[in-house]
Amino acid sequence: MRPELEAITLAAGTAGAVGLAGAALTLLVARRSPAAATLLGPVVGVASVAAGVVVTTRAMFLSEHDATLIALVLLAAAPVALAIGALLFRSVRRLDRRAQQRLADEQRELALARSRQDMITWASHDLRTPLSSIRVMAEALEDGLVTDHDDYHRRIRAEADRMTVMVDDLLELSRLRSAAPADPGEVVDLADVAAAVVAGQQPVAEQQQVRVRLTGDGPAPVRAVAGELDRVVANVVSNAVRESAAGSEVVVHVGADPVAEEVVLHVDDACGGLGEEALAHAFEPGWRGSSARSAGAGVGVGLTIAHALVERSGGTITLADHGPGCRVRIALPRHTPAPDAR
Repeated sequence: MRPELEAITLAAGTAGAVGLAGAALTLLVARRSPAAATLLGPVVGVASVAAGVVVTTRAMFLSEHDATLIALVLLAAAPVALAIGALLFRSVRRLDRRAQQRLADEQRELALARSRQDMITWASHDLRTPLSSIRVMAEALEDGLVTDHDDYHRRIRAEADRMTVMVDDLLELSRLRSAAPADPGEVVDLADVAAAVVAGQQPVAEQQQVRVRLTGDGPAPVRAVAGELDRVVANVVSNAVRESAAGSEVVVHVGADPVAEEVVLHVDDACGGLGEEALAHAFEPGWRGSSARSAGAGVGVGLTIAHALVERSGGTITLADHGPGCRVRIALPRHTPAPDAR
C-alpha cells in the first residue's frame, strides 16, 4: 500500500472511531439537554480530527518540528470550535427557554379556557334550580293555588338571594383572575375578623345543629385589603358549618407564630374527611367533593376565591384531612410595626 493511502486510511479510521464514540456520548447528553449537546458537538469534531492527525503523524515518523507544528495548529483550532459550540449552546438554550415558555403559556390558556367553560356549565346548572323554583311559585301565585302568600313571597326572596350569591361569587372570581390590586392593604386583626365571622355564623350553625367554637391566644395583626380577609374567613367557616354533620363541632383557632413570623388560622370541621384524590381538587372552581350539591352552596367557588385572596395577600392556604373531618390552614405574614424614627 502506498504511504499516502496508508496515512489516509489510518487517519480516517482513527477519526471515525473517536467520532463515533463522541457522537454516542453527544446523543446521550442530548436526551437530557439539547443545548449542552450543541456545546459538545464541536468538541467531538475537533477531538476526532486531532486523534486522526496525531496517530498518523506518529506512524509516519514526522520530524519533531513538523509534529509540533501540527499540534499547534490543532491547539489553535480547538478554541475556535469551543467558541462556536458556546455560541450554539447559548442560542439553543435561549430558543429552548422560549419554546418552554410558549408551551407553558399555551397550557395555561387552555387550562383557563377549560376552567371558564366549567364555570359556565356549573353556573348554568346551579342557577337553573332557583330559577325553576321561582317560576313554579310565581305560577302558583298567578293561578290562585296558594293560601299562604307571605310564605311564597319569602321563599321567592330566598331563592333570589341564592342567585345573587352565585352571581356575586362568579363576578368576584372573574375579578380576581383579571388583575392583581395595587392596594397594599391595611393592618387588620385576624382574631377580630374570625370573632365577627363566627358570631355571624351562629344562627346558621344552630339551624344545622352544629356548634362553632372560637379559640385563640391574643391579637393576630396582618396586612390585608379591606373586606377581602373577611370574605376569606367567611367562605371557609361557612363551608365548614355547611359540610359538618349534625351534632358535631367546628373549631376556629387563630394564633401567631413568632418564629415563622406568621399568623395562622385553623378551621376544623366534621365532614368525615375527603381523601387524597378529592383534596387535590379542593381549590378548583365548581368542586364540592363527592357528595351531592347542597342547597344554598353557590356555584362551588368559595374555596377558590379564598385561595386567590390569600395568595394575593402573600399567604398560603391548605386543606387536609384532620380528626373527624378536614382542616383548612391559612397562614399570613404577621404585621410587625416599624420602629419609631429617632
